[in-house]
Amino acid sequence: MIPDKINFELLTPDRKVYSDGVSSVRLPGLKGYFGVHPGHTFFLAALKIGEIRVKIGNEISYFATSGGFAEVLPHSVSVLAESAESATSIDVERAKKAKDRAAKRLEEGRKSWDMDRAKAALARAINRIRVASEN
Repeated sequence: MIPDKINFELLTPDRKVYSDGVSSVRLPGLKGYFGVHPGHTFFLAALKIGEIRVKIGNEISYFATSGGFAEVLPHSVSVLAESAESATSIDVERAKKAKDRAAKRLEEGRKSWDMDRAKAALARAINRIRVASEN
């Protein structure tokens, strides 16, 4: 029999961001978003910068993540993320400043800036702003 909930843990290198039984989880896989429900088949997936959506009954919680890995089992999902934060805890002003800094670095195009890092910083900031607006 398939249970009503699946255990979900969202971990970063320095803390447990979230842990609870949930109805479903939507994760940002490298090849697109995918959903996980109780009883799902086993698999591992790499994650990209994006939004994690957690549903418990009729309530939905959102988290911003900057990538990592997900382990999916029939009764649990564990995400090991580089960074993750709930939509309710995102400092939008700080994210906007980070976005502006990264955009400026990309516009300058100077060799003193690492363009890949600036692009990743811009993507993270945009994601954080978008996820915060979900709340």
